[in-house]
Amino acid sequence: LEKRTNFRNILKLLFELPLSEASPNTPAAPPGSGSSFVQPSEPAVNRPPTKPPTVRPTAVQVQTPSPVKSVTTNAPTILPVTAEPTTPRVPTGSPIELSDITQWNDGETHVINSKETSFLDESIVVTRGTTFLLEPGGYVEAPLNTNWPAVRLSIGSMFAGTGGAINGSYADPSLLEGEYEDGGDGLHINNGQSSDVTGSKGSFFDGVVIVGGDAPIGVGGNALYVNGFGSEAKIYGGSFVGGKGAKDNGYSILVQNSAKVHVYSGSFDGEIKVDRSAEIIFYGCFNRDRLQVSGTFPDETYLDVSIRTSYGGEITLTAVSEQECDTAPSTSPTNFPTVSPRPT
Repeated sequence: LEKRTNFRNILKLLFELPLSEASPNTPAAPPGSGSSFVQPSEPAVNRPPTKPPTVRPTAVQVQTPSPVKSVTTNAPTILPVTAEPTTPRVPTGSPIELSDITQWNDGETHVINSKETSFLDESIVVTRGTTFLLEPGGYVEAPLNTNWPAVRLSIGSMFAGTGGAINGSYADPSLLEGEYEDGGDGLHINNGQSSDVTGSKGSFFDGVVIVGGDAPIGVGGNALYVNGFGSEAKIYGGSFVGGKGAKDNGYSILVQNSAKVHVYSGSFDGEIKVDRSAEIIFYGCFNRDRLQVSGTFPDETYLDVSIRTSYGGEITLTAVSEQECDTAPSTSPTNFPTVSPRPT
């Protein structure tokens, strides 16, 4: 009887007791069995095979790497002579920091003719016999609120502009630092030493634009400044615009200290000043009446500009053989209306 009872208990354990994987509704282990009780498993024939749950990986978007393109860090973000820039421009320091100056002094030729080769918020110093060519599509714009020009030539260097633009520093009153409330100059052509040989040269052609910086609370910057004996500019075309200022406007051309400027054509927005034994020569048919010089160039473009002289500055009106002037030469004193002399 005892063996039969034990056998039935074994069968009961085999077929009625819960498995270890059973759900919470499965009856608990027999009382008094203790923590060491091991639950028997169902026979393999009655239990469906169990497998670990399959974990499906989440979709991961893999981006195909694209080739790295070279980036020019000094590429400008706006064109010169524009309205408001798309991003605020903030001066990096006053006076101008060395990091805002690019110097070319290797005696080679440097060309700016595209956005990638142009400069924004940077001044360029060209010296020691180096040449700078500015062509269509290129531009240089000086940093805000500085007294440095956008471009400065010295010690026998050369500039040639066939297009593009040069902008002097804009004096932003909301960002003024230091004492520079005046607009900056566009282009300086200097000697830099004490010899005619070290004078710098500049040539200007149709399409180039030289602009002095505006100054809402100060004096506008000069467009072109030619300084020192041996320094010389030849203007065959282009536009020269003095900066607009609340106190006064800048000059379209300022010539000083025995420098010379030869003008064969071009447009000039702003007065011209010839100072300290410097000279400016106009080629064509012109009349001078006190401070006003007017007439036509050989290419038939018209000139009407105010010119101031001081400390021996000279204005020379010269006719050319390919142009016939309607007015005969004047024999009046130089402080009376005069015209270009007839060519010999």
